[in-house]
Amino acid sequence: RAGIANGSSLNEVVEMDSSTIDDLIKEPPCVDDYLGIIKRSPSPPQETCRNPLIPDWWVQQPSPALPLMNGYSGYEQHHLGYSQMVINFYYSGKLVGHIATSCSEGCRISLSQPSSHGEKLYASDALEHIRFPSAETIQNERQKQITRKLFGHLERGVLLHSNRQGIFIKRLCQGRVFWSGNTMVYKDRPNKLDRDEVVKIFDTSLFFRDLQQYYNNQGRFPESRVMLCFGEEFPDAVPLRSKLILVQVEQLCVKQVVEEAGKTCSSSNPMLPIADETQHDQVYRIFQDICTTHQRPIFRENQQIAV
Repeated sequence: RAGIANGSSLNEVVEMDSSTIDDLIKEPPCVDDYLGIIKRSPSPPQETCRNPLIPDWWVQQPSPALPLMNGYSGYEQHHLGYSQMVINFYYSGKLVGHIATSCSEGCRISLSQPSSHGEKLYASDALEHIRFPSAETIQNERQKQITRKLFGHLERGVLLHSNRQGIFIKRLCQGRVFWSGNTMVYKDRPNKLDRDEVVKIFDTSLFFRDLQQYYNNQGRFPESRVMLCFGEEFPDAVPLRSKLILVQVEQLCVKQVVEEAGKTCSSSNPMLPIADETQHDQVYRIFQDICTTHQRPIFRENQQIAV
């Protein structure tokens, strides 16, 4: 299964805030600085960005009946809202591609189809293949050239898997990949993915707990999206519009919850999820429960790029 993220379906993307658009269309720093940034950008100390090891379910299993993860039963096919992801591609702050995944086993984001036997070990035919949008969409020639050079280090790409526990990633490419998500230990420094290590970059249960606290007036509206930055340190002080390649990932069901939270609705006070409910039923019940008669403004800590 393969898909190419392109601008043909951009009409499906929710419009950005006007302030966000104004921020994005500002002229970025001289593109000649990009290559220097990539070359001189040091990797953060390993102890500051290493997450607990997670079993790797992308390696081919001898039996399809084996669990995807230790302690996790075989994947339930009806939990499509958790397995599907909405992925947006940004080149230098401009939205250049948008795609929704359809494969419950996960996807691979890379430049081309895996060919060698070794590659298939990590990306079986069951995985959906998503290609980076072409650099031809970049208007600035120098910026286009540098992005192509970065592509040369992203050939093997990354693997993504989403389930009711959250979003998981495995970096295969030579080029460095940095990320932000609600599982970050440090929010004030770059977070680098180690190569061939499975990392949980989004925790679904944590999102719903934070959402409950928000409606109890105990916190901010939680961030539902994960951001991947290829080749450059992130997060840092550099504006998102200046990053060469950003990929934004969000679980479909969580995205729907966020959209519902932004609509005008009235119901009783929100309730915590019930343990014996199916996750599928939970999502749709939360749709009704998260809205209250005293609508609070929804804002996020990181809104430079919002869809």
